[in-house]
Amino acid sequence: MEFSNSDYGDVFADVYDKWYHDLDDIDQVVSFVSNFAQSNRVLELGVGTGRLAIPLAESGLEVVGIDNSALMLKELTPKVKANHRLTTTRGHMVADMPEGPFGVVFLPYNTLFNLMSAEEQTECLRRAGQRLAPNGVVIVDCFIPFEPKDMKMNKSVIRASDHDRVFATTTIHPDTQIIEGMFDEERSDGFACERYWEVRYANVEQVDDMAKSAGLSLLERWGGYDRSELNDSSARHISVYGNAR
Repeated sequence: MEFSNSDYGDVFADVYDKWYHDLDDIDQVVSFVSNFAQSNRVLELGVGTGRLAIPLAESGLEVVGIDNSALMLKELTPKVKANHRLTTTRGHMVADMPEGPFGVVFLPYNTLFNLMSAEEQTECLRRAGQRLAPNGVVIVDCFIPFEPKDMKMNKSVIRASDHDRVFATTTIHPDTQIIEGMFDEERSDGFACERYWEVRYANVEQVDDMAKSAGLSLLERWGGYDRSELNDSSARHISVYGNAR
C-alpha cells in the first residue's frame, strides 16, 4: 500500500498551540483516556505539539507519540519534563506505527481524516488493533460531516485581533469526500501566510464499516469526552473500539 504524506504539521506548527489550545477540555480527555488505559501504555497517533500527550504524561501514563512533522515535534520537545514517561518518534503514523502492546491507541480529533483514502484509514485501524494489549481499545475522535449544499464555502474571517486577521476558504468534494481548506493570515506588521490543509472525511457509519473491516467492534460511542449522549446536534463522535471476539 502507498501511504499519503501530508505536510499539515509543518504548515501549522508555529501557530497550532495558539489556534487550537481550546479545542478540548483537557481534563475530560485525560480522564476519558486514563479510564481505558489503566496501567498500560498509550499510543497517540499524530502527537503534534503535545497538546494532549503532555497532560496525559503528567497524569502518570506512559505515552508513546508519533508524528511525521519535524516542526511539530520540535515544538513538543521543550515541554517534556524529566519525570514524564513520554517518548516520541518521527514517522508516518500507519507505515511506521510503533509496536505495542498498548492499553489505548488514541486518534485525537480528526487524526483519522488526515489519511487520504478509505483504504489507508482502514489500514490504520487494523494496525492499531494489532497493537492492543488484552482488553485494550482504539479511541477515534472525528467530526460528524454534514451533506454540503454548496461545493465552496464563502471566504470568511475566523480569527481577528488588533494585530492579525485570518480568513478561511473551504472547498468540499462530496464525490471523493475530500475537504480542502486555506487559511490566509494577515498581520498588522505586514506578515502574510497561506496555510493549506485537506482531510478525507467519513460519516459515522463509514467509520464503523472501516473498523469492522479492520477486525474491530464498537464498544462505546459518545458526543464528547464528558460522555454526553450522541444526538442529532452532536458535532463530533468519540468512538471506542476493541478487537472483535
